[in-house]
Amino acid sequence: MPSFAAASSAAPLFEREAEMQRLGQVIESSVNGSGHTVVIEGPSGIGKSRLLAATTELAMASGADVLTTTGGELERDYPFGLVRRLLSKRVAKLSEEESRALFRGHAGRAESLFRPTGADDSHTLADESQIVQGLYGLVFNLAQLRPVVLVADDLQWGDDLSLRFLLYLVQRLDDLPVALVCALRTGDPASESELVTRLSLQADTVLRPNELSRAAVARLLQTLMPEHEHPAEEVERYWSATRGNPFLLGELAKSMTSAAGLELDPAPESIAKTVMLRLMTMGKNALALARAVAVLGRSASLTSAATLSGLDYGHALAAASRLVAEQIFSPGEDLAFHHPIIRSAVYLQYPPAERAAGHGRAAVLLHESGAQPDEIAIHLMRAAPIDASWARSALQLAARGAGRNGAPATAITYLRRAIATGGSDPEERADLLFDLGIMEAAAGEPTSLKHLEDALQLTEVSQIRSRAMYAQGQTLFRYGRAAEARTVFRRGADLFADVDREAALAFEAGYTASATYLIDGLDEAYHRVSALAAGWTEPAKRSAAERLLILHLAVFRAMSNPPSPNHAKLAIEALGDGVQLWQETSDGMTISHTALALTWCGFPTEAVEVCTRVLDDAHERGDTLIFAEISLARALAMYALGRVDEAMADAESAIAGMRHGWNSTVPAPQGVLAYCLIDKGELDAAAEVIDEAAGHLRSGATETLNVWYYMARGRLHLARADPAKALEDFLHAGKLLEDRNFLNPNYLLVPWRSQAALAAHSLGKGQYAQQLVADDIELAQSFVINNALGAALRVKALVSSSQVDIPALQQSLSALSAPNTSSLERARTLVELGAVLRRKGSRKDSREPLREALDLAHMSGAIDVESRARAELLASGARPRRTALSGAAVVWFSETG
Repeated sequence: MPSFAAASSAAPLFEREAEMQRLGQVIESSVNGSGHTVVIEGPSGIGKSRLLAATTELAMASGADVLTTTGGELERDYPFGLVRRLLSKRVAKLSEEESRALFRGHAGRAESLFRPTGADDSHTLADESQIVQGLYGLVFNLAQLRPVVLVADDLQWGDDLSLRFLLYLVQRLDDLPVALVCALRTGDPASESELVTRLSLQADTVLRPNELSRAAVARLLQTLMPEHEHPAEEVERYWSATRGNPFLLGELAKSMTSAAGLELDPAPESIAKTVMLRLMTMGKNALALARAVAVLGRSASLTSAATLSGLDYGHALAAASRLVAEQIFSPGEDLAFHHPIIRSAVYLQYPPAERAAGHGRAAVLLHESGAQPDEIAIHLMRAAPIDASWARSALQLAARGAGRNGAPATAITYLRRAIATGGSDPEERADLLFDLGIMEAAAGEPTSLKHLEDALQLTEVSQIRSRAMYAQGQTLFRYGRAAEARTVFRRGADLFADVDREAALAFEAGYTASATYLIDGLDEAYHRVSALAAGWTEPAKRSAAERLLILHLAVFRAMSNPPSPNHAKLAIEALGDGVQLWQETSDGMTISHTALALTWCGFPTEAVEVCTRVLDDAHERGDTLIFAEISLARALAMYALGRVDEAMADAESAIAGMRHGWNSTVPAPQGVLAYCLIDKGELDAAAEVIDEAAGHLRSGATETLNVWYYMARGRLHLARADPAKALEDFLHAGKLLEDRNFLNPNYLLVPWRSQAALAAHSLGKGQYAQQLVADDIELAQSFVINNALGAALRVKALVSSSQVDIPALQQSLSALSAPNTSSLERARTLVELGAVLRRKGSRKDSREPLREALDLAHMSGAIDVESRARAELLASGARPRRTALSGAAVVWFSETG
């Protein structure tokens, strides 16, 4: 029998010159700052892993920071598992100072991925998109230190969240010194997933190594069996049997006992059988150890594998040495299979019942050794249910970690398994049901409310009952079911009134937040919170829950009672920086309402600051629903400042939250998004958003939220020169507000009476238009809202009985020169002033306001106003040559006439 020479990773690469040349070019280009993505694809055994190993050597020789990982069949539900393995070794080596530097900026959003699962057992949830952006920030920061080469094998087994990140990264590599080189196995059902397909299509280079030729097969056989002659007929038989697949060639060579009369079958089932036959000849210890490593995953310590296999250390060491010599295992500190095909063969040939029992023993072993909960959970999910408190605890902690890492669906499967294992302790079960309800709410599953209610029924522990009931109320509120939320919060306020004053007041705040959106009961809620807050005269002594109620008092007054600055002062005083109150109470409803109230009161800058701080904190805590809620509040504040592009981005973030079930103020975000699109001149896109919003219109007690839909649609009708329909929509929005005594003219950011006045004026209803705008001016002055006053004064000038009222335009500019006013509203007034001056023959005098209007509109992102300012400038004789008056791109003008 011929001897077999152990082939190492340094064995020659036959007929891979073209692939190696391209990989060398990719590494060189990426190291020099032009990133690339390479996908190596082909059937199992074609040599993809060898090409990745050669790539790693090239990258290390170039001085790059090389990070590697491999997908694992058992870990496809482990959220961000592939990318965590890719980056964790690098992150683990960081000092505290280096860690702070590396996780600066957006990278901080992903820092929780690299903390131990049990380090934070809070019930936080993350939006996967935020973590994906954070991971990109982390890779970006790494690449600023030195070029980075990311190498991933068996990509088809990557978890979906990791694949989403890699796809995001691939689309942004052009200007980064980063290369992504990965391999995926064709023919595996996993490789047909949409994400894997999209990633392959996005790659700049796809390498598909060919099977070896007969000449290469002869050379490989000579390398594998140097003491044996390989005549042409033998080479032909090997080539015909394997079609030049390097791995199959190696396996057949290892299995050969005699060259004569050997039946060669390259089918995967046959290869699995040959692997198992070779294992059988090595004895029961080798088989037991191989099965233990197959169960434990991609690699395992010798101690763990020995314990799991039931072998003492000495016997396990002897078996491992033989398995390495026979190339079942790879040489190395830990035990790992030489090739994924071998591991799959061993794992799948393990009888299912015994395999499940092996996973159960692995879970126990990992628990006893103090492993992380998510590592234990992988095995618990593949074992028969284990009715033990430690197993349920591991699944619960792993679920919380999955929720923190943007994978509520994975968390739900862990929690359902934990609940299914039994357990007689009702408090333990209540806590699991509470977590399940929270995760289901994040995933938008309707069963969340039932499970929160079940948790309430099972427990008598005040803290669990309070948390479950409060979460139930918040979930109902964020799902847009304000009336039901109000009932739950009122129930909690009554239940805890004599037990826990602070909890009872927090429920009162939730009750008040829910009542804000309901026509019936609003007055009662206002009087209730006013009565409760009457005695809290010393701000420094107020508790967190008391501050929440003070904030609601400010919100109520901001909507209906002048003057606004008093209410803003009250809110700012009670709010603090917003973050501490949010951390202490988890009451995002009140925080978002307060930010809205600050905007209504004419303090959008302060609203933006609060929202930004809370959003940053929410990224770390990972609450998807509050992220949507606060994004809407910041969208309104940004729009009130005239920052159209930023308002648009925040409105889109809020709308994205609807995927997770958020619905508390819909269709408000669609209304703000439509505002922005109208200002950008994208009327068809605005119409699509408004049409989509029609499917989310409210009825009954929450119909006031429809004001955003009617106001946006009215603005669209006005932009499309249909004043009759515009007037109808504006008046409908106004009636909804007036029916609830919402008199603040800044509630919709654009005063509805002034917009109605423009429509009425176009219809020849001049006296009616003037009365509408006069009412807006009176209200704006009463509430002390400069934005609304400036907008109304501009409309007053445009609807005057004879010609455009220039003094009113100048008064508008004066109002819009105050702090915290909208650059966009100022640009609109400047355009109207410049236009009327030009029409009166003062062409030179018109240019200064028009230039400023062009500058402000450009910075605001309001393309429609910018286009009008440019057209008026051209009509005045100025010739703008660029697109902005200040900043990096300064507009120059030549003047004629």
